[in-house]
Amino acid sequence: MGKIKYEPADIEIHIQEKGVVLKEKSLIAFDKVTCKVLAYGAEAESMTEMENVCVVSPMRQGMIIDYTVALEMFRHFIYKALGKKPLWKPRIALCVPQGITEVERKTIEDVMMQIGARELFITDFSMERFEMEMPKEYRQYKVIIGITKEKPESYISEELAGILEYARQQGISKERVEQLLRDAEME
Repeated sequence: MGKIKYEPADIEIHIQEKGVVLKEKSLIAFDKVTCKVLAYGAEAESMTEMENVCVVSPMRQGMIIDYTVALEMFRHFIYKALGKKPLWKPRIALCVPQGITEVERKTIEDVMMQIGARELFITDFSMERFEMEMPKEYRQYKVIIGITKEKPESYISEELAGILEYARQQGISKERVEQLLRDAEME
């Protein structure tokens, strides 16, 4: 993935009675000169090699690292899933990766309220588990948003390939890089 700084999270929006209506990567493409948003999700990912385009992911390890860009991205995704601009404010259940801190929880909560959530329930259950085990009192949440990283190994292997190529250009052997990784693991 060309110029993306962080590995994107996968965003899924499920609407009760309709199922999954949107599945995208957490990416936005901007014009480098005008800073105008050009595309979101998979379409943005296809623009990574374009000269005048900057593609960013406002998320790292499934959590928000750029509030403003994340707000723009989630607003676009929710409008796309519900129709241009929904007339009603949805109750949203949000499934986030495990290990979320209070600061990360507050950040994602703020973003969801800014995009128009009437009520928000945050859980670290997977979407599938939440839907199967959802208590009756949570059936009022018609929109379920899942934030996941389904294939983190592929992102790591891409980064390692870049490191190995850089090391090769600098005259550092693959064996030395492997030794440095083992040493770092022991610390």
